[in-house]
Amino acid sequence: MDKNPEDQKIKPGVEDDDQSKKTKAAMQEASTIGWGRRLKTHIGQKTGFVEQTKLEPRFERNIEKLISYHNIIYKMVDAIELQVQIDPKILAQRRVSAPNGENEWDKLGGWLHYLAISQFTEKQAKILDSYSRMCGKIGQKENQVQRRTRSHLIKRMRLYTGDDTEELNKCVDALQPLLTALDDTRRVMKSAKVSKDLTARGQAYQSMILAFNHKAGEIQGWIDEVTTVVTLHQNELIRFAREVAVYNDAVYNNLNETMLRLGYLPHKKIVKDPKIAAE
Repeated sequence: MDKNPEDQKIKPGVEDDDQSKKTKAAMQEASTIGWGRRLKTHIGQKTGFVEQTKLEPRFERNIEKLISYHNIIYKMVDAIELQVQIDPKILAQRRVSAPNGENEWDKLGGWLHYLAISQFTEKQAKILDSYSRMCGKIGQKENQVQRRTRSHLIKRMRLYTGDDTEELNKCVDALQPLLTALDDTRRVMKSAKVSKDLTARGQAYQSMILAFNHKAGEIQGWIDEVTTVVTLHQNELIRFAREVAVYNDAVYNNLNETMLRLGYLPHKKIVKDPKIAAE
């Protein structure tokens, strides 16, 4: 998953105005839930001679699964939009509908009309004009399904790969700096010699715990809602499939109607009887 890191170096015992607001919000949230349950770490794990705080393994695995699901939906959105817009240049412009007059069906219809008025006459010209009008109708249907794909059919999927992914990246990127700051403030607290220093450093350590719990809680919220989100995305995929089926029926019906109006009838395959052929 493409990350937008927003790492912020946190100095032990020093908080700027922005960090103070975040810590206050984290303390309010933790006070209602209890930071013993919210803390997603094993404290006391050691690497060499330096005590380090690690993410709880199950929590870390859940983060990896959540990121993996975001990546799957990101690829799925691209694949879905390619079903209704075959021109990758238009999708590269963050559009799904072609500009006016640039739709492939409209282009084909325009060329057929041009041939009808400049290269052919009478019956042939009428045939070309009939196909030109058919292309115009199909182009309108295609524009409708393209617009509805983004605005209605896969709206939640697109939001999930947009704003939600950006916020998730920020929260995940903030965890490791917070863990490092958590270890730093704990070491500083343990090195206090007098009770006054111990109180101040203990408060800084507690604030860092609450700030970490706040970020971990946001990520846990996304993890908890995955089951609901998956169901919503499945329903959107079903609606999209139905809409595309309706569009394909419209294309077939327009083609078939035009051919019938022009007098073309479907021909059955003629299979000769081998006995008759032998005679």
